Amino acid sequence: MHAVDRTITVLARMGYAARGFVYLVVGLLSWNAAVDVDDAADVREALQTIFEQQFGVPVLVALAAGLIGYAVWRSVQSLLDVDRHGWSLRGSSVRLGLIVSALVHAGLAWACVEIAFRIGSGEGRPVRDQVQSIMSLPQGDWLIMGLGVAVLIAGVAHIYKGATGGFRKWFEASAAMMRWIDPVSRFGLISRGLIFLIVGGFLLYAGIYVEPEAARGMEGALNWLQDQYAGRWMLGVVSVGLLAFGGYSIIESVVRRIGVAHAL
Repeated sequence: MHAVDRTITVLARMGYAARGFVYLVVGLLSWNAAVDVDDAADVREALQTIFEQQFGVPVLVALAAGLIGYAVWRSVQSLLDVDRHGWSLRGSSVRLGLIVSALVHAGLAWACVEIAFRIGSGEGRPVRDQVQSIMSLPQGDWLIMGLGVAVLIAGVAHIYKGATGGFRKWFEASAAMMRWIDPVSRFGLISRGLIFLIVGGFLLYAGIYVEPEAARGMEGALNWLQDQYAGRWMLGVVSVGLLAFGGYSIIESVVRRIGVAHAL
């Protein structure tokens, strides 16, 4: 059991670090967009940027391994309920969200492999094309609306977690460390939550009015933000927030309490 516990702990910490690194790159690209009035980038474009750098391929392979580790950890969190969320409505929602997170990050790991080894086009499918495909299914508009609501809930959860400091109960750090960890984590969580709210709102609109072209992913949400009044300033603030979320994830990789022994 101890060997399994150690393995899961290593995978989880690798995963948090990998997620953090990716969001640091997204934040930097978004900051560049705010300063240079360029288009913002999403996670996949961040991976493409990494690929174009020296030693890009081994870095992407390492990120893929880390993201797979994160997907495994999220699955363990949900299926074994290591954080004791239980089966209440709220607890079940959290555990379902953890499974969705596992699937999303497994997809990002595959994106790393696609880009690193140039499998297929390596470009993925635009969010609008994916929404169009889902809408072609029976009750597809309802599926998109449900997805939009789920993303909105995730956004609210991030903002709530950041505003209330709910992450603190999982962190094992000294009071001195928490004095600087706390504001970085709060700002990062709230910023990512705001992006989720924008993405979820567009998905909900696309489902209600059966307009797949209205759907936007992270890149679309950041570009929409940039197009608003004082958009460069707002994008600049959010890009710093995404950098903070990357920092929060890396902090998690070091101080987050992780253990599965009691659940096995």
